[in-house]
Amino acid sequence: MCGIAGIWERSGKSVDQATLERMSASLVHRGPDGHGIHLDGAVGLANRRLSIIDPTPASDQPMCLAERGLWITYNGEIHNYVELRRDLERRGARFRTQTDTEVVLHAYATWGTDCFERFNGMWALALWHERERRLVLSRDRFAIKPLCYAVKGARICFASEPKAIVAAFPEEREPDRAEIARFLAGSSPDAGERTFFANVRNVPAATCIEFTADDVQRTRYWRFTPGDETPKPHAEERFRELLTDSVRLRMRSDVPVGACLSGGLDSSSIAALVDVPPDRPMHCFSLRFNGWVHDESRYAAVAADARSGAFNVHWVRPEAQDLVGTMRKIVWHHDAPMPVRGRLGQWFVMAEAGRHVKVILDGQGGDELLAGYSRFVLPYVVDRLLRTAPSSPTRAGLLRDLADLAWIESRSRLWFLARAPLPYARRVLGRRMGPATHPYRSRVNNELWDELTTNGLPEILHADDALSMAFSVESRAPFLDHRLVELCFSLPYTDKIAGGWTKSILRRALADAVPAEILARRRKIGYSSPVTQWLRLDENWRDVRELLLDRACLERGVFDRRRLERALSAFAGGSALHAIGKTGRLWRWITLELWFQEFIDAPR
Repeated sequence: MCGIAGIWERSGKSVDQATLERMSASLVHRGPDGHGIHLDGAVGLANRRLSIIDPTPASDQPMCLAERGLWITYNGEIHNYVELRRDLERRGARFRTQTDTEVVLHAYATWGTDCFERFNGMWALALWHERERRLVLSRDRFAIKPLCYAVKGARICFASEPKAIVAAFPEEREPDRAEIARFLAGSSPDAGERTFFANVRNVPAATCIEFTADDVQRTRYWRFTPGDETPKPHAEERFRELLTDSVRLRMRSDVPVGACLSGGLDSSSIAALVDVPPDRPMHCFSLRFNGWVHDESRYAAVAADARSGAFNVHWVRPEAQDLVGTMRKIVWHHDAPMPVRGRLGQWFVMAEAGRHVKVILDGQGGDELLAGYSRFVLPYVVDRLLRTAPSSPTRAGLLRDLADLAWIESRSRLWFLARAPLPYARRVLGRRMGPATHPYRSRVNNELWDELTTNGLPEILHADDALSMAFSVESRAPFLDHRLVELCFSLPYTDKIAGGWTKSILRRALADAVPAEILARRRKIGYSSPVTQWLRLDENWRDVRELLLDRACLERGVFDRRRLERALSAFAGGSALHAIGKTGRLWRWITLELWFQEFIDAPR
């Protein structure tokens, strides 16, 4: 795991080493174990190394395959690099290191851009062809690892984080006003190529971009075609087999591996499947809020205790002091304003993890594959009703399912629709939901595909990478093994929600491995923190008001002073329930202003 950066002046102008060094210095948190520069006239590559596989100096980057004139600066892990290496050795490749970086070089030299389809892992990389004068940027299937770039005239620059581009070229500080407007309206950031910097773009997931002196070509290398929803024989066995193998592959490391243990079904499933050496307990990290109504630490303890001595659990107890100061640090590492979605709790968990391990397993992706969020229940009701005959006895089954899914939002409306005459319910749902969108017949699978590719997971993965790498920790997500993703997206929606349970296939597949108390949980809060209460503490609230009502903030043209003051007064003086409902909006306002201060007003 590393931080990468580079510049290509296609006009032939020499790259300034000091500029490249500034890009590298801004990424030191991503790779404190080593620093490398390759400078060759109009091309400069930089790398900050976090040593995980083959930590010897021989594996430092940028790395060269001299006989082919190929250079690479690479961030990520190819988890099946051992198998790929064997294949390449049979084809005549000769290796001088034990690292996966060299495997990537030989794989590209052998198969070209087709190599990316063979990779099982996460990556963001740049390959430079000295002889062909060609720059290749590639990003993994789900955009787990970040990679952005900016093109201005003949210059191309790229980096793991926008702050590296801004550090080298201050003119790139221009904010993207349209993206800011979308964000303030409640849209999910990181939903596409745009960043909050007007000229900085993300390399899309599963995409390879090739730059030449006078051209640019894009290739989407992931060949999976969504749309199949046919029942699969032995689906539960295959699901468990793939998840088990994914966990095994993601345990490959030359340094200790830890795990996040939230007490939810996803992290508990990983904990149940991981192979822990009997003489070396695995470090696990979980939140504990004594006396808070939403504290979930007892479930994390249940998951750990089920493995009897396999885990050394570190209980993280966040503090409420200097909340705005902590948010400022999160914004700087995130390079953007962001929604609240578990950011605060995860920050403190990763801070503790960084004191003990360099690699951590996390449950990201489980909800997006298996309909773990309450918002998937309405599409499920739609699918059930649109496939039910008016006199069908399955109508009663739907009512039973809704009773079991009693924690869902707007349950009274769902109950009404489930009980209403079927033609009427279909008309109402058709108007509410609109036509089913491709590529699937079912609305549940279409919503899940959108969540995976556009409106949910990309933003979560950006945050997961930013918060873990802030403390030089590599986060690995076993649920995002592409083989498992492809299986889940070729199953009927009834394998995701069935019998009144979300994540149905996961619960069935691991029924004998995950503690019954966790299998029976219907609602999971996640790495939540008492953000509302903390914001309303006197010291923190004073900081919030000073930040948002400062003259510089009000002169940006984003907020109207009178409306802002009314909203702040209502948050501070209203009921706790009212404040909770407005916390997400306030968090967005605070992080946006902090982003302006950190990156637009006075970039570091």
